Amino acid sequence: MNRITQLLNRFVSVKPSELLALSVACSYFYLILCAYYIIRPIRTEMVIANGVANVQWLLLLTVVVLLMITPIFGWVTTRFRTRQFLSYCTLFFASHLFIFYFLFDVEHRSIGVTRAFYIWVNVFNMFIVSLFWSFMNDVFSRDQSTRLFAFIAAGGTAGAISGPLITTLLVERVGLAPLLLISATILASSVLAILWLTRWKNTEYSDDKSPHTVRNEALKGGIWGAFVLIARSPYLLGICAFIILYAVSITFVEIQQATLVEKTFDDPTERTRLFSTVDFSVNVLALIFQLVLTSHMIRWVGFRATLMLVPVGITIGFGLMASMPVLAVMIGVEIFRRSGDYAIMKPTREMLFSVVSREEKYKAKNFIDTTILRGGNAASAWAFTGIRFAGIAGAGIAGISLGLGLAWCAIAYWLGGQFEKRKTLNQRPNSTRASANAAAKP
Repeated sequence: MNRITQLLNRFVSVKPSELLALSVACSYFYLILCAYYIIRPIRTEMVIANGVANVQWLLLLTVVVLLMITPIFGWVTTRFRTRQFLSYCTLFFASHLFIFYFLFDVEHRSIGVTRAFYIWVNVFNMFIVSLFWSFMNDVFSRDQSTRLFAFIAAGGTAGAISGPLITTLLVERVGLAPLLLISATILASSVLAILWLTRWKNTEYSDDKSPHTVRNEALKGGIWGAFVLIARSPYLLGICAFIILYAVSITFVEIQQATLVEKTFDDPTERTRLFSTVDFSVNVLALIFQLVLTSHMIRWVGFRATLMLVPVGITIGFGLMASMPVLAVMIGVEIFRRSGDYAIMKPTREMLFSVVSREEKYKAKNFIDTTILRGGNAASAWAFTGIRFAGIAGAGIAGISLGLGLAWCAIAYWLGGQFEKRKTLNQRPNSTRASANAAAKP
């Protein structure tokens, strides 16, 4: 065990007592992202099958579905224990993949099924990943999150590499429908990791009364608790603004990429293969970054600079896309955006929630990661449609993108400072924490 720990310490600062939990957490993230990335190329193909010009309507419907689910999720978290609602949500999504299998396994798939699948995958991805990181912030302490989250993210990246590889190898042999069954089986197996990690934390730290102990109990508050928590916290509102501008970068890149792919390839199988190849390339690059760079970056340049790195890069990428709107440039920017997100921005963004309450980790975070993010996607898709309708192109899009990018960088700078303040406050003894609370709150 000591030799394994010494080997891993070249990539991550892990203690012997944390090694098994780290392995299970990595496996958990591997399974859910592998399951998602098997079906992600299929979802991207559904955009083209439904018509790229209609994507803003699909994103709007996604937001509507998320708004409908939010109070239901709030009720579930107040009704069931942590281990229960995490397991139930995972199995709930896995069961839907079995249903879609029968809807896909037909000679002529209806447009309604195509649209429903696109919306469902968006909801599934948002919820399952958000719940995972909420759970990780519950299982691991603030100190552990700083040391371990980048490596845990690498476990997910390994799954994100495996998923599109499975799709690329099997899609022409078995078709789309059987891939859904493979994804469902992998996703359902992740429930075992939820059960083990809950037991490990509560056994290993049975005397720990800190807010980071996984109390296997229902959360407090009502079904609309997420809205109240966010409205009362400038810090959470800042995260909302950060996520919305992040959503703009996703939507602008994906719409332009899908438009060029539609013009270049006529065969849906070829398009699916291209998307899965891009997914594979993104995640290999992200895994390399996570293993050799991310875990050390915060120590080298600080949390604030690390959080700002991807927004700065994407701002530059917007300019390149506006000046050279060709498929190769679009794919290059997409690879940078997603690999930078997975390897650098995602772990640091999740650390923002390591200094908030348990209710905020699950309720507010889930609402931000799902409804706010997809709401930002939908709003930016409509904005992009309006820009094209108004005849704005080239320098005009570059100017708009630059302004949004600079705002994104400014918010990242502010959030980095607020995180450091909250982290310092939470590290103080309980006797001095209350007196400093007012000064630390933004």
